[in-house]
Amino acid sequence: TYYQGLLVELGNFKQYNTFVPSQDKNKIYLGKRLSDIVTADNIYKFSYEHLVRTTQTIDVSWFNERNLPAGLFEIEHSTDIYNSLLKFVELQDFYTNFCVVADELRKREFHVKLSLEAFKPINKRVVFWSYESVAELHSKTAELIAIESKLRL
Repeated sequence: TYYQGLLVELGNFKQYNTFVPSQDKNKIYLGKRLSDIVTADNIYKFSYEHLVRTTQTIDVSWFNERNLPAGLFEIEHSTDIYNSLLKFVELQDFYTNFCVVADELRKREFHVKLSLEAFKPINKRVVFWSYESVAELHSKTAELIAIESKLRL
């Protein structure tokens, strides 16, 4: 939940509409429910129903100003990275960024699974972010926004 919250806030910082699955909306992030920080209460009907259904199960989704997926993030603490990659294959026709977020210790597992022939269509489009990288990106982005606000940029 902590990393879901960081990713939602990052999306908000970057002016994306943010969404988390229904089953996660009541989870607590820094004393607030995730539903209190996302900007989209419902998933956008951006495509065929089966693709929208797949997207609404992804841990964090960022949508652009046209309500199309711009960034899709799966957080893999203990679940199988393979399942996340399957979701990304389903959505490969969209111009979006795919990201698996996990402990740095799982990076090798990520690369092994991504190298499977089934994932060849997306293997150059999926990135791995460690928990530490997400936390650092969030922190630095928040700092930059605070500085820009002081300078009125």
